[in-house]
Amino acid sequence: MIYPLVFIALAAAPLALLARFPARDRIAWGLALIPLLIFGLTLAQAAPVWEGGLVTERIEWVPALGLHLSFTLDGLSLLFALIISGIGTLIVGYAGHYLGSDSGLGRFLAYLMLFMGAMLGLVLAGNVLTMFVFWELTSVTSYLLIGYKHDYADARRGALHSLLVTGGGGLALLVGLLLLGQAVGSYEFSDILAAGDTLHAHPLYPAAVILILLGCFTKSAQIPFHFWLPGAMQAPTPASAFLHSATMVKAGVYLMARLSPALGGTALWDVTLAVVGGATMTFAAIVAMRQFDLKAMLAYTTISMLGALTMQIGLGGKYGAEGVATNILAHALYKSALFMLAGVIDHECGTRDLRRLGGLRKYMPQTMVITMLALLSFGGIPVMFGFVAKELMLEAALETELGATLSVLAVAAIAITAIAYLITGWRLFSNAFLGQRSVAAMQQHITDPAPGMLIGPGVPAVLSLIIPIAFLGPISTLIAAASASIYGQPLDVKLALWHGINPALLVSLSAIVIGVVMFRFVDQLAGLRGWPAWSRGDMIFDRLIESTLTGATALTRTIQEGRLRRYILLTALTMLVFVGVPFVSFGLGAIRFDLDPQLQLYEILAAALIPIGVIATINARTRLGAIIAVGVVGAMVSLLFVLFSAPDLALTQLLIEVLSTVFLLLVFSVLPVRFESFSSAWVRRRDAIVATVMGVLMGGLVLAAATNDSFAPLAPFFLENSLELGKGANVVNVILVDFRGFDTMGEITVLFIALLGIYGLLRLRQGKDNATPERVTTTEPVNEPVDAQR
Repeated sequence: MIYPLVFIALAAAPLALLARFPARDRIAWGLALIPLLIFGLTLAQAAPVWEGGLVTERIEWVPALGLHLSFTLDGLSLLFALIISGIGTLIVGYAGHYLGSDSGLGRFLAYLMLFMGAMLGLVLAGNVLTMFVFWELTSVTSYLLIGYKHDYADARRGALHSLLVTGGGGLALLVGLLLLGQAVGSYEFSDILAAGDTLHAHPLYPAAVILILLGCFTKSAQIPFHFWLPGAMQAPTPASAFLHSATMVKAGVYLMARLSPALGGTALWDVTLAVVGGATMTFAAIVAMRQFDLKAMLAYTTISMLGALTMQIGLGGKYGAEGVATNILAHALYKSALFMLAGVIDHECGTRDLRRLGGLRKYMPQTMVITMLALLSFGGIPVMFGFVAKELMLEAALETELGATLSVLAVAAIAITAIAYLITGWRLFSNAFLGQRSVAAMQQHITDPAPGMLIGPGVPAVLSLIIPIAFLGPISTLIAAASASIYGQPLDVKLALWHGINPALLVSLSAIVIGVVMFRFVDQLAGLRGWPAWSRGDMIFDRLIESTLTGATALTRTIQEGRLRRYILLTALTMLVFVGVPFVSFGLGAIRFDLDPQLQLYEILAAALIPIGVIATINARTRLGAIIAVGVVGAMVSLLFVLFSAPDLALTQLLIEVLSTVFLLLVFSVLPVRFESFSSAWVRRRDAIVATVMGVLMGGLVLAAATNDSFAPLAPFFLENSLELGKGANVVNVILVDFRGFDTMGEITVLFIALLGIYGLLRLRQGKDNATPERVTTTEPVNEPVDAQR
């Protein structure tokens, strides 16, 4: 049973609201049993995956449309599911301590559980459409988490950036997946992966690849879409730790890895991933070592690792697949620990600015040890799991089949990134724990937090050391299954700390030595001038949003200037352009003038009186004359309904005519008797021409539709089935109530919404009339949000 893994987290989200009550830390650890249960259920179903198989499940959703929810558990989805549920268990328990004094903890944990369920659904989906539903749900839930502190402008800005960027990429991804399904003839991942070279030769392949990569690059923050991820650090630290280590930002990497066996093997896919990933990895690593905010520093290193994973997928080969799977696990362990440790420091010291920290080794020794373990793995130091992952990354770059040039560039990028990681890690450790007593330590009493708060970062940090020493065998089985899904073929993976002296080891050791030597220059490197503010991606995106809103405002003011004539004119001209031009170009041949031989003279006279009444209305000089002329038009329409055997419509038309005439007389009785002309002669001539052309167009469209024989007429169907299916002899009524009931319901809904709008406007006006002229001032916090609960 795979789908319970997804729906347990979604269904358990309301239980998180219990955290509104006292003893929030204990309630949070109780809720942590839910992801722990998911972790255990996932392991219980892993036996077929260890043996190279998979587990599939299908739930019918809309059988009439051929839609269903499909779930699959294979090596790659197993790895992600274990990471999501395992890290999620620690995050939920950690959040209970970190936000223990926050009354909104229940709401936060509910968002977190929904986020977890969405990500589990994404990685377990066996159908691209099922996957896309959960893909969008991760964007929505991450928006709620990032904007949790909605009182702060920066939190709202970060949440909006993440939603717009990933949402826009999601639209591109949807089109790409639809093209992919169209090319293959199926939306199942299994069918897509089995398409092979036939998919590469399909004319839709290039467009599908470009659109899918756009969706993946926006989700996983690849250049030039990387700017939204540092803004996501405005989320509370537990959300940041989950977001950066195990969930949403790795969704794009997951999809690229999942589709790599089907879409890989071409320059469009492989070279694009290698170049974009390598550039993102190097750029973000260099930017990270210049940051002073702990979470900003870690956010940029996340972008860097996402680029490294993307590059390895592009490099391909056996080592590329192994490197992706191993680095996903290694990064999840040390990055979740580091983010939670940044939260511990912020929580205890009231700041996460490195310039205000220092000397914490005396006050927080346990925190220092856990931080040191996580940073050693982050820096790829030997005997840590991060070192094993880095070696595989170098092997992938050295053994790639993309050519010597890309291989050398990839090795150089990895080496530069490794050096930058060491400098970043040393800056974090030395500025926080070494040196003199910090400003923050002088201001308040600082100690290690409660043990419940250290369990979260402690477990993954310790695992980063224990796994390479004692558990590389079992982990190799997990990595082998995941690597096989990425590579497209079974792989025999045997992770080891020592592979002998080889080029990968020499490059790795050289990077470590250079990084250690450059520790002396960390202050100079941190003080280097960065990019100008105007060139930053978030600033450019803000200006783009502002320009869009400014343009929309200007366009609205131009179009909606407050005159009804202007609205009608623009509507008519738009229809003439987008409907009239194509109709004149392609539809005139569909018009046939077949005169009905049974047409009577009185029918012709009744029809002729309608345009005469319209002309009389236009030329009327008094309001009463215009009302009489309009009444003639309505009466003749009613007469035509009677002549053509539609008495119900005739009766309805007459009732409307009587009511409208009464209303017009009541309104016009308080207006001047005669009309005044306020428009110039050329404006009236322009309006007459537009109205005439519009009338001819509508008449032509109706005539073309009535005389077109390309499709079978609908009238016989309604006549035959009105009584049998609709249980009514009045065909018109049955059509409105039964056959087109949704149209009628939509019209009623529109009227109801309009009624609510009118009621709201009246209430608003009443409130303004009753308001006393008091001066009301509001204030909004403008400082950057701080995660610490004081």
